[in-house]
Amino acid sequence: MTHHGEKTARTLHDLSETGTEPDHADCPAAYHFLGTRWNLHIISALLDGYTGFTEIALLLNLNSRTLAERLKHLELEGIVVRQVRNQISVRIDYELTAKGQALREVVSEIQKWAMHLGGPAAMEVIGEMNGGRYAEREILQIG
Repeated sequence: MTHHGEKTARTLHDLSETGTEPDHADCPAAYHFLGTRWNLHIISALLDGYTGFTEIALLLNLNSRTLAERLKHLELEGIVVRQVRNQISVRIDYELTAKGQALREVVSEIQKWAMHLGGPAAMEVIGEMNGGRYAEREILQIG
């Protein structure tokens, strides 16, 4: 148990490395991770089978620099793994690790909550802010 004034783990990776069970004092690290812009969008895209850097960027209407930064962070957290495939041209794919796959239920529950809170119209607005196509997939996933 963490007491006031003690230093706590700062990332989800740090928490898993300590080998101890997280308690309520560890929740801020998880909340921060889940609330970091684009993390859940990227994880959701990977859960849906989108793996290529370019296709994720197009799907989320996200610039390459931001996507690369977020993917690097997710890789450091042990959520995704980067794979370079040598085909006719080099292709960079991303895949969720077991730790990333464990977020499937979390993403699903957040999507259900969003539908309950604002219904399909709210999901469409969110999607329009992210390039349009993302909302259509979310509505179909939740229904």
